[in-house]
Formats: sequence, structure tokens, C-alpha cells
Amino acid sequence: MKLVLGVSGSISAYKAVDILRLFQKNGHDVSLVMTRAATRFIAPLTFETFVPGRVFCEMFAPGQDPLLHINLARNNDLLLVAPASADIIGKMAGGIADDLLSTVFCAFYQRVVVAPAMNSHMLDNPAVADNLGRLRSRGVEVIEAETGPLANLETGRGRLPDADAIYRHCLNLARV
Repeated sequence: MKLVLGVSGSISAYKAVDILRLFQKNGHDVSLVMTRAATRFIAPLTFETFVPGRVFCEMFAPGQDPLLHINLARNNDLLLVAPASADIIGKMAGGIADDLLSTVFCAFYQRVVVAPAMNSHMLDNPAVADNLGRLRSRGVEVIEAETGPLANLETGRGRLPDADAIYRHCLNLARV
């Protein structure tokens, strides 16, 4: 399977390294797109170590293909956004294409999976719940957040599932 792993701004962005490595270990071809906020949590160089030349953070970086968003959409079987922040979920639900990841989503016509990760109060916000509902109604697969310790030392729903659970979920979708 060829996939784009989208990483958005969440404290759980570091877990995307495990997700990337698990897909690679099992023979899948991965390209990675990071939002600007994601780069505040984990350096692009971390991912570049594993997928040299295939980590993208900006829509119009110097020397980068100006049709990168179209080519990523055209040449991949799956778009997985993990972690999916409230911001990227809102952009996806609203059709806002103002960065590379949201633009790839708008151009993507294959399977899309999002794995929300945020504080439970944010996840329970009616606007976020509505945005997730809109994505589901349009065929986007949502991997439910887990309950457990959160970054602010509270316990609640909002944790990114572990890499293995996300991988198995995506693999099961590919078989359908």
C-alpha cells in the first residue's frame, strides 16, 4: 500500500514516528506531510531520517513540485492523518485548503482515515464533534480516541491509539 501520513499539531505527534516505522516495516510506501503546528512538536528531520526526501511541510517550498498536493493525492492509496488535531479536522470538514495537508485532503479521492488526538474538553466540544460527524458522513474513517492519561495530567478521552491499533485499522480498510 502507498500512503500519505499526515501529522498535525498535537503533543502526540511524536507517536507518528512509530506509525511510520510500522508501515515501513511491513513493506508499505510512506510519504509524510506535516502541518506547521506539527513541526513545533517534532522536528521534520526526525521523519526525514526514515523517509529521506519524502517529508513535506510547506505548500510552496523552494524547489518543490508546485503540484505536489495533486501528485500525492493521485499516487497514493490512503491518506492517514494521525494525530488529527481539532484544527485539521475543522479544515477538512469545512473544505479549507490553506496548507499542504488540507490541500492534499481536498485533492484526495482514495480512502481517508483520521485519528483524533486532543484534550478531552476539546474532543467533546460540539464544533469538533460536528466536524467529525461531517467527515464520517462523507466517507472519512475515524479511529476513535482512547481514554487514558492526557498531556495536562488529567485522565480522559482524547489519546491517540497506539501505532499497532492504527496500523491494523488501516490494513482492515484496505482489505474491504
